[in-house]
Amino acid sequence: MKTIIHKILGTAFLLMAVLFSQKVFANAAQPGIWNAGGTVFTMLYPEDSATFKKVQMQQERIYIQLYKGFAVVKGTYLFRNTTDEALNFKMGYPVNGIYSGGDAELNQVTLDSLSQFKIRAKNKWLLLQEKPNREYDNIIAFSDNWKVWEMSFAPNESQTVEVYFIVNTNEAGVRSGYNKKRKNAFIYLLESGSVWHQPIEKGNFYVQLMDGLTPKDVQGLSSGFSFRYNEIHQLYSGTKTNFSPTPKDNLVATYYERNEHFVFDNALVQTENLFAKIDELSRMSLETLTYTKVAIGDPCEVETTFLGYLPMALTLFVIYAPFIIGIIVVAIIIWAIVKWNKIRRKKKGA
Repeated sequence: MKTIIHKILGTAFLLMAVLFSQKVFANAAQPGIWNAGGTVFTMLYPEDSATFKKVQMQQERIYIQLYKGFAVVKGTYLFRNTTDEALNFKMGYPVNGIYSGGDAELNQVTLDSLSQFKIRAKNKWLLLQEKPNREYDNIIAFSDNWKVWEMSFAPNESQTVEVYFIVNTNEAGVRSGYNKKRKNAFIYLLESGSVWHQPIEKGNFYVQLMDGLTPKDVQGLSSGFSFRYNEIHQLYSGTKTNFSPTPKDNLVATYYERNEHFVFDNALVQTENLFAKIDELSRMSLETLTYTKVAIGDPCEVETTFLGYLPMALTLFVIYAPFIIGIIVVAIIIWAIVKWNKIRRKKKGA
């Protein structure tokens, strides 16, 4: 009988150990990066989405300058009309909303921080319009308006499109289970490039540290770009070739600490100067620089803390405590009955 009691108690404690193990906590909440600054610049306006598969993004060159609290971005895209017909369509992006991308790990970008946006094609600045449209995969829109512009391609024509914008990176959080921390975070959601005729033949990605930032301030960069580092210009350089983007291709950077007193509007006052600096970067012969291998870290890594475990521990306790207590109570009752029977037999024997 003692063996049975021991087995019951052992099973109860084993269940507790399993329930409170690391594997249970690992997926307690959606892991990834929330509320990041960045871009889902798909150049897709849903009304003309059927046309997009006829246009190939042959190359893209993305320049990113990270500052304390924000990032400045310039994108240069080479598009080709793959058909023998003239194409006229609209491109655009939502004025504000949230784009939730990624797969096992969430990459959630706040769209309303896509500020000071401007676009140029055939060396002419394009006029931005506001058009109503809510429809788009993975985007929760907060208004009916999109920033929209007209595009025209002659048969088989190739042309270069350039975009500039500034994003707030100071409001992000990195989460793994119930463990989280506040960091600056920038995301370039390459997965959104799947709307074009595939594949994207080549992508060059440059991330430059500004505002006194050093590699020690960079928690992590996405690993799928083979990033190398140039110390003179504090510049990371990465590439991708012949790829059809999926969530694993997203470019994620987490860096520095969140500044509670940061005012994004103060950065926007410097827009002209900031765009001039990123133009300087884009005009450099970046391929000729000397780069070395450097540890880039995991942008989604979060240190495990007791407070991170506590919410799930309490939840599991509320759910399973009655069951575990019931097993313990049954074990005590069985023990009491066995004990009482032994005492009774001894009295009869006496």
